[in-house]
Amino acid sequence: MSETRARVDRRGRFDWLTLSAAFLSFVLTVNLSFQAVRGDWGVAAAAGDAVSYWVVAGVLIAVQLGLLVRGIARGRGGLVLVALIALLIAVGASLGLWFPRTGWPPPAPAHTLDPGYRPCYSGSGDCVGG
Repeated sequence: MSETRARVDRRGRFDWLTLSAAFLSFVLTVNLSFQAVRGDWGVAAAAGDAVSYWVVAGVLIAVQLGLLVRGIARGRGGLVLVALIALLIAVGASLGLWFPRTGWPPPAPAHTLDPGYRPCYSGSGDCVGG
């Protein structure tokens, strides 16, 4: 029985663990995207938001690593290729979606003149110092 089941699983069908891990990684990727979109982009994120973001990103990367190891252990070249590409996308998305929040400093405030400033023209005699 187990030999028959192993033969069926090697024919290219997904088993339930692989299929559920792939679905979980999809859900986590969507969650990561929503966290990045609804976050505060003007200033650095609050500590709770940062922890929540990196926990989701860490679980996503761990699931992708698990799929990669599972594909290697089972000798499934297609799963290894798909899991490797998904792992690279997960790492890139995790870093890429986070970088705009923390990587860019806020713009410097524009220099404004004092409203009571009077320009000094040469020859007017109103200039400080002559």
